[in-house]
Amino acid sequence: MIQRTQSLLLALVVIAMGVVISSPIWEKSSAALNQKVVLTAKALEHAQGTTTVSSSTIYIAILAGLAALIAAFSISQYKKRVLQMSLGALNSAVLAGVLGASFFNVFKEGIPLFEPENQGNYALGFYAGVFALLANMIANRLIRRDEMLVRSADRMR
Repeated sequence: MIQRTQSLLLALVVIAMGVVISSPIWEKSSAALNQKVVLTAKALEHAQGTTTVSSSTIYIAILAGLAALIAAFSISQYKKRVLQMSLGALNSAVLAGVLGASFFNVFKEGIPLFEPENQGNYALGFYAGVFALLANMIANRLIRRDEMLVRSADRMR
């Protein structure tokens, strides 16, 4: 039953993780110093004038891809609600890891590069990660509600 609400929410998690991988997560710039820092799921790039220094953050992309795969697999497990709830809990942990890794890179590596008083701005990739976490949480609640409904119907027979 792909048309169930929780299946649609899990599909939105897959789409949101694609946005996290392809869009900037955080950025900070200074016109006075001619510097810019951009955090994506693949790299933290610090542009200073004409030179650009990049450090790899591929683990954010790997976690986001893993979250998308878990959500996609969970959609196909609609007949096994207990397994689907377990996959949802695992996916919540992976999504929290994506956001945690993003925060770590922003606060420990991005902000101290220049003008520490300038915190920078979160971009579309960050908000897509937050949306994915909320959509996954709501999908888990709906799956649990379906399981409780089925169990209560079994008791009535």
